[in-house]
Formats: sequence, structure tokens, C-alpha cells
Amino acid sequence: MKTSLWKIGTRRAMVYVEGRENLERLLAAAGKVREPLRRGAGLEGELQGAVAVYSDAKGRPFAWLIAFDAVRWDEVSALAAQ
Repeated sequence: MKTSLWKIGTRRAMVYVEGRENLERLLAAAGKVREPLRRGAGLEGELQGAVAVYSDAKGRPFAWLIAFDAVRWDEVSALAAQ
């Protein structure tokens, strides 16, 4: 899993994560609730809980950028390090 974390000031943080399973784990650690994706939900469904979605040449999402409260930094960074 490729992840990168950084803080934006003292209150916000960002994480870049590759892989849907990793996304779901990090969203939970970041305190974000995401409804299960419906088939054919498209980009709007992929953006749920994310700031940006990165797609491959075939249009399939492979990475996400998530903003979260810096208070949860320890939980998110611990999962990202695994």
C-alpha cells in the first residue's frame, strides 16, 4: 500500500492512499462514514469522503486523497504505516 500523510496547519491533515480496501480502513480511522458503493455510482460515489480520486487509463479509481482532523493523526498514521 502506498500512502503519504501531511498536516495542513494544526487542525487539518491529508492522506493519499492507494487501494480500495486501504481506503476503507483509513476512512474509518479518520472518522469518515462512507455509504457502501453501488455498482455504477460513478465519480460522485467515489468522491464520497474524499477530496480527490485518481483513475487509471481505463477510468478505474486506484487512489484517493482524504482530508481529516489532525486530532486523528495517530490512528491514521498507524494504519498507513502497516
